[in-house]
Amino acid sequence: MTVLSRRLPVRRWRSVGFAILLGLTSGCPVRELPPPVEAQPAAHPDDGAAPITSTASSSGIDRSDLQQWIPQVLRANREHRRLSTDVNAAWQIMHGVLAYGRDLEITTASGPQPAVEYLLGGGAARGFDLRGGDLFAGGPAQEQLRGLVAELQPGEKIGQGHRDQWLAYMAGCGLKPADVVVTRDGPLTVAGWIKQIQWDVPRNFEHEFSWTLTALLAHRPTTDRWTARDGRDYSIESLLESELRELSPSNACGGSHRLCAIANALQKHRQAGQPIIGVWADANQLVNLAIEQTREFQNADGSFSSNYFERPGWSVDLVEALGTTGHAFEFLAIAGDDELLRQPWVESAARFVCRTLEQTAELDLECGALYHALSGLSIYHQRTRGDDTR
Repeated sequence: MTVLSRRLPVRRWRSVGFAILLGLTSGCPVRELPPPVEAQPAAHPDDGAAPITSTASSSGIDRSDLQQWIPQVLRANREHRRLSTDVNAAWQIMHGVLAYGRDLEITTASGPQPAVEYLLGGGAARGFDLRGGDLFAGGPAQEQLRGLVAELQPGEKIGQGHRDQWLAYMAGCGLKPADVVVTRDGPLTVAGWIKQIQWDVPRNFEHEFSWTLTALLAHRPTTDRWTARDGRDYSIESLLESELRELSPSNACGGSHRLCAIANALQKHRQAGQPIIGVWADANQLVNLAIEQTREFQNADGSFSSNYFERPGWSVDLVEALGTTGHAFEFLAIAGDDELLRQPWVESAARFVCRTLEQTAELDLECGALYHALSGLSIYHQRTRGDDTR
């Protein structure tokens, strides 16, 4: 019997009525928020990406045209917020990879390097700790395939904070199974990394499969099934069902990571022509609910609720607003169809993210808030200009 096969009803988050919404958001500014008076130093050098030292505020672009503004903001933050292995740990660098993929360049002891190639090639970065795992039969030419394990360092913002986070953040990098990854136990392969992730599903005691789903779906179909180390059968569908059951406003970043994984799985299942029934219908219902509550709780300035998907909320702190809005916007960019992404309320959120990134250009921003916002902008730009590669 497949693990996690018992279907449970979709957990519906509390929806706050429009009367309450209007009462809690009255007084929120309708105009553009003012820029910060002066830059404040970061609390810790590992917490953020460096300020933009050369802004493009006088570039002459037409900010009424999102197709001009978004790439300018993406380019400015990639080129002028430099991540360095001397200052930033793997957690920060890999968030940069989430937003920019193979285009991210970092500063190392040997000079500027493409981040993905540097890390997978054995380059030193605090917290990027890979080792050999189990031995599996049936590799290329039927020789043994050795697994690959990325060590966990939860809560430190240095190493991998969630299981399978590294491979998930490289999902858009076009990695191939035969690609070599240098570990402390020597060169291994992406194929071994994928196999180890599947094998170790029973060891995910937190039942947090958001990153596992994202990592596997970059290399496996949504119908994929396998047997893990406990001898039981698992599947993409069973991991999705677990994510639906575990989703809660108390999850990391208000549940936005789980929602992104659920929406990504649903989109890939739909694109493959698979029927949206059973667990997939539950996922579709939940994604639609989250989209609607994101819209319902949107603030007058275009930002999304500081309470994510649970209830309305607005923050005067631009950095906090960037973090919550950026995470919710990233979810929308993945989950929304083409028509939704062109609706005025979504465009208003995109403008808020762009405007806030320009207003905080002099600040050393926390990397989670910064790069999830940039990831959302990147996905949104790809999809609205017609080159969606998901």
